[in-house]
Amino acid sequence: MQIKILDTLFVRHNVVDQSKQSIWFLHGFADSGLAYKEVFESSINGHFNIYVVDLPGFGVSPLNPTCIGIKQQAELLSKVILKETSQQDKVNIIAHSLGALIGTWVCQTLTNKINCYVSIEGNLTEADSYFSSKPLKFDTAQEFATSFQKEIFEIAKKDDRFKRYYSSIRFANPEAMRNWGFSSQEHIKGNKCGYEFKDLPGKKLYIWGDVDTPEETRDFIKTHEIPHQMYPGIGHWHMIENAGEFYSDINRIIKTGRNSMR
Repeated sequence: MQIKILDTLFVRHNVVDQSKQSIWFLHGFADSGLAYKEVFESSINGHFNIYVVDLPGFGVSPLNPTCIGIKQQAELLSKVILKETSQQDKVNIIAHSLGALIGTWVCQTLTNKINCYVSIEGNLTEADSYFSSKPLKFDTAQEFATSFQKEIFEIAKKDDRFKRYYSSIRFANPEAMRNWGFSSQEHIKGNKCGYEFKDLPGKKLYIWGDVDTPEETRDFIKTHEIPHQMYPGIGHWHMIENAGEFYSDINRIIKTGRNSMR
């Protein structure tokens, strides 16, 4: 794994080979690139250029005062990807949770350059914003951050899945979390985010598990015939809870170009 800074964004990557396609990994609300730590030990590492991004205000990337809202961050990332992959014909996007809104908008902007888009437990319905809507209940960013850290810490003591997430939350800028929470609401209301994903052209896949996915989202997937793959017994962080199978399947779908992993 190597490190580079791309327009203030902290990016973990492997040795870049311009003859290969790139995969850009985007984290979710209050998370960081640590969510994808195992990718550098997976089969993907030898076949693609890997870029794991810390979005503004999360992980090691500083809060960008000119790029506060979640939509603005998608615009920034689109420019970064376009510049970084100028010598590559196609790129792939893998996005998690609320970060899948950014992934969807990047795909809208770079339509002709996208080979495949995979959303991991991304927001399709209002019910998916069970964490990202919490900042709306607090008067200040710091009040929310303090409360959220305590909440996740208590969960992490009993559930290993949340330990890495808690570590990322400790690095997350309170204002960045608040900004994501507030600026995402207009795109979540009325399941707008789900319809945007549904209407994306090209190859796409929605990955979900039967542990944490809300019933409203399950119904949306079925009703709108969203291309999907369900993993029994897996919760919100497939790339951590089910890393071996997950990365093997991602490797396969990008190479084959099918809207199914089976």
